[in-house]
Order: sequence, then structure tokens, then C-alpha cells
Amino acid sequence: MSNATVRATGTGGAHTTVGLFDADAGVLAERAEVLSRVPGVDLRIAAGSLGQMLTDPAFPPDVVIVQQREGERVSINYKIRVCRLADARVIVVSNGSAEHLAHDVGLLMTPVKSFDEAVALIRS
Repeated sequence: MSNATVRATGTGGAHTTVGLFDADAGVLAERAEVLSRVPGVDLRIAAGSLGQMLTDPAFPPDVVIVQQREGERVSINYKIRVCRLADARVIVVSNGSAEHLAHDVGLLMTPVKSFDEAVALIRS
């Protein structure tokens, strides 16, 4: 999937810029649509890979939402570290699998159990 940059259309006010990446193209499209309708959220990047996220001119956003999929080449630990190095807050949606997080990575991100919970965190 190619980069998809979506800009919220609002009338002023503070917006939280968000980057979203998920290797599942269908889920990515659905979640991008949801985020594009959330007041106060400016979805800047929707990418199918970390490489697409990092090379998008809108990187880094304020917040990056990540969901790790089985079989992805880039580890969740690396994704979290790279986004934090760019000063983006990282929210990891757990898909219920036993993702192995390095001992230091747990302090660098916010884990949630669902995408809805991630959206609620951004809105708060």
C-alpha cells in the first residue's frame, strides 16, 4: 500500500497529529477512515510499513498508533524506538499475541487492548 496522507478539515483549534501504520491494508483503511472523523485529530500519515511512515514528509506526528502483525520483518521493539527517537508518542494496539517487548521498550510506549481505546487516549 502506498502512503496515504489525510488532512482533517476543521475550523481552527488545537489538533493532535497522528500517524497510523498497520501491515493489513484493509484494517489500515478502516482505521484511517475512523481517525479522519475524530474531532481534534489530524491524521497525517496512514502507512502499511515503517519505511512508508518514516519517509512521509509529515513524519513525525505527535502520536503514532502501531499494531504489530505476525510475520512482519521489522520488530515491534524497533518500531517503538524509532518513533520515540523522533519524539512521537507511541500507542501499541495489542492483538492478543505474545509480542516480545524488550525490557526498556515498555517504558517508551502506551499499550492498549483495542483501537477504540487508542482513539480514546488521543482524545483525552
